[in-house]
Amino acid sequence: MSTALGWIRQFHTPVSASAPPLVICPHAGTGASAYRAFSEQFSRYFDVVALQYPGRHDRIGEPAAGSVGELGEEALAEFTESPHNRGRGVTVFGHSMGALVAFEFVRAAEAAGIPVRLLAVSAAVPPGRQADRAPHPTDEDEILDRLVALGGTGTEILASRDIMRMAIPALTADYRVVDTYSCPENATVDAPVLALGGDADPIVGVGDLYGWEAHTTAGVTVSLFDGEHFYLNDNVESIAELLAVPERTDVAEIAR
Repeated sequence: MSTALGWIRQFHTPVSASAPPLVICPHAGTGASAYRAFSEQFSRYFDVVALQYPGRHDRIGEPAAGSVGELGEEALAEFTESPHNRGRGVTVFGHSMGALVAFEFVRAAEAAGIPVRLLAVSAAVPPGRQADRAPHPTDEDEILDRLVALGGTGTEILASRDIMRMAIPALTADYRVVDTYSCPENATVDAPVLALGGDADPIVGVGDLYGWEAHTTAGVTVSLFDGEHFYLNDNVESIAELLAVPERTDVAEIAR
């Protein structure tokens, strides 16, 4: 079962009681429950928790976060006091907007002296390039059209725009914090970075994935999968195995 209200949700018990922690940072407009399938697979190797951002699902009555940094820092504050923080290096995984939250989570963790094993980012432009991106749509129909174009939502939901409109408030709030996000081009973390993406992603190219090199002192590895922006939904098991590489020596250099 999920935990009580707050940032952390856990859906599966890890296979091993000594499994290291892994934090999932969801993409825009979604919550922790969107990553149940990932939690199930990742729990083969990790003690997995998914973040529940304010302003959605069982936190619908709370105001949305004002910035990406706030999302990362407040989530880290709760993780720090949780039983999942046992002094073992944490792996942090984020897709799309969640990759930025993951980056800020890791920055805050390292500043607090919490060891980070790996930052895994998926389908995301690096932090220092965010300001160069075109802003997200604000018109409701344009937002829905974008959702359909990118996929990643169940067919039965995509078939009903009325159902899709239920995600608009969370999406609007998330788009706002992404569009106002600012990060120095030289901001770095000491954790190695694993950058994942789809080879046919229409909004994040392979050059963007390699761009994460600028934000780590420990090197980046890029792994491409067949698929578009939501390639990850068809590759959950493979991603779990990549995250679980025992000694991430492959992250020491850029894989070109």
